[in-house]
Amino acid sequence: MTRPPGDQHDYLWDKSGPADPDVERLEKLLAPLAHDAPLDELRLYRRRRRWPWLVIGGGLVAAAAALLVWWRQPEPPQVVARCTNGFAFTARGGTVANAGAAMATGVLCVGGVLDTGAHEADLKIANIGAAELGAGTRVRLDQTTAERHQLYLERGRMHARVDAPPRLFAVATPSAHVTDLGCEYTLDIAASGAGTIAVQSGKVELATSSGAIVVAPKGTHAHLLAGRRPSLPVVDGASAVLVAAVEEYEHGAHDGIDRVLSSAEERDAVTVANLAQLVPASERRRVLDRLAQLVPVPQELTVDDVVGEPAFWEMWFDEVILQHLARNP
Repeated sequence: MTRPPGDQHDYLWDKSGPADPDVERLEKLLAPLAHDAPLDELRLYRRRRRWPWLVIGGGLVAAAAALLVWWRQPEPPQVVARCTNGFAFTARGGTVANAGAAMATGVLCVGGVLDTGAHEADLKIANIGAAELGAGTRVRLDQTTAERHQLYLERGRMHARVDAPPRLFAVATPSAHVTDLGCEYTLDIAASGAGTIAVQSGKVELATSSGAIVVAPKGTHAHLLAGRRPSLPVVDGASAVLVAAVEEYEHGAHDGIDRVLSSAEERDAVTVANLAQLVPASERRRVLDRLAQLVPVPQELTVDDVVGEPAFWEMWFDEVILQHLARNP
């Protein structure tokens, strides 16, 4: 369609022809907003098209970064004992706590604590033996050297088997200090600190707070009294009368000594010999007189000789232990 020449609309197309007054007024109002550079319509199109992908891509990058941070987040630190000198252990049927960390196997380091919880564990005692730890047992390794290996059994059950020279291995408890003389024994320690020991082979020494030493040989058992008070080993299968007498003595009965002496039989010489180790000096003579009726004083010595010479008493005491072991091979 051809426009007539001089049409006023020509001004809107190419500014030819007469200008409409309203158009001129509108041009003046919009002049400050005029664009004086050529338009790149392709670039504007690309820019509009790119924004959605940038937003989506940025979101994906942020999500991937968050996932990477989560994946690389370190696990909560665990306190795991690391040492080259300790006792190896293996849990039975689960894990045990070693220095606060749950483990199926590991090494109990010096100063470290092993808590079996609901499970049991096998504990290697250096290169001289092994121990079986029951459920609910808590034990600490205090020392392991060529001269001495020592555990502290706070609570629970420990069955130890050791083949080593006397006094190389020891176990401290809240109620007694147990020194191994090359043997097998079972320790049970309650939460109160009191407990018992049963000796299956060899013999052990039980140290008390007074410094006295009690010897429990194979085939005997003894109480471990709270406060490290002295106790007496009793032969397995001893009469109920003797067992009751020993318990009365351990609880401080005024006639406890008399009851033990009167109820002792020949097989109870170990109990009487250890009683002689514990009683006051004023009571010792009558205890030794009763012991002489059960196991004669060796080498034609007399009770008077023994009372006056500690070396003679030591020899007699050893003879009592040897005779007991001979009866209990």
